[in-house]
Amino acid sequence: MKQPTSPALVPFADDSASCTLDGITIENGTDSIAFYGQTDLTRDKAGLRRAQDLLAFLQSVVDRLQATPDLPTAIKPPSHKGGKVDNPFM
Repeated sequence: MKQPTSPALVPFADDSASCTLDGITIENGTDSIAFYGQTDLTRDKAGLRRAQDLLAFLQSVVDRLQATPDLPTAIKPPSHKGGKVDNPFM
């Protein structure tokens, strides 16, 4: 069986790296990591591989958080700039 492959992304290492893992985009940040997109964990070997890949990356996030000695209780959530965007085609 193929070993799971986690993305070449070091959690919380920078504010610019991103990767896509089976339809889920992961955007790195020094204070937070954003996940968006969609994937299906199907009941087959492909679904197992996707689940293992996601688990491996999430485990690397947990390991990094646990290794941070001065981890704060909570931080302010990142502000996602939303709102109305002008249509560039008009």
